[in-house]
Amino acid sequence: MGRLLLLLPLLVSLGCGSPAPAPTAAPSTPAPPLPSEVVLETVEVTASALNVRRERSTESAVLTQVKRGTLLQVLTAGESWTQIRLADGRVGWVASRFVGPPGSTPAPARRSGCQPDSDFAFVEAPSLTFSDSSAHGLVVVEANVNASGSVTKTRIVSNNTGDEALGLLAEREIQRAKFSAPIRNCAPRAFIFTYRRTF
Repeated sequence: MGRLLLLLPLLVSLGCGSPAPAPTAAPSTPAPPLPSEVVLETVEVTASALNVRRERSTESAVLTQVKRGTLLQVLTAGESWTQIRLADGRVGWVASRFVGPPGSTPAPARRSGCQPDSDFAFVEAPSLTFSDSSAHGLVVVEANVNASGSVTKTRIVSNNTGDEALGLLAEREIQRAKFSAPIRNCAPRAFIFTYRRTF
């Protein structure tokens, strides 16, 4: 009994002590970026137009095209394919042989009096024609344009209006248009223009 009385104050003093401090969490540090998020370098597109693909294969879907001189951030460098990040944040793959260090794309040599390379432009845009058809939808017409900027041939690619007359109307509209043809290597070039007409 005496021993029990001696142990009782000891047990009470152990139970009433201040609680042990709660373990503190180590300060959180951000996780290191995944290897694919690290920008290794910046490269420049050396081809006139370069496909950016979803996967590293010529069979893979094309996300977009980038023009010569465009700067791209490299995420993964490879002998055949390079993984890049576009300015809008999208990530894709390009053929490694068509990119190089910034400044590696030489300016195209120009002969005296030669016009610089340029894209096509409208000289006379298609004039929209009124239709009393109640049909609505989209007509897509491909127009072959010669180096002088004249439409030489047209073909209706699709017409979801359900009205054949609207397809012919859109075709006539683009046939009357006039272009300034694109310039490549000092010469105007023929091209194909895709005309999309909504009714």
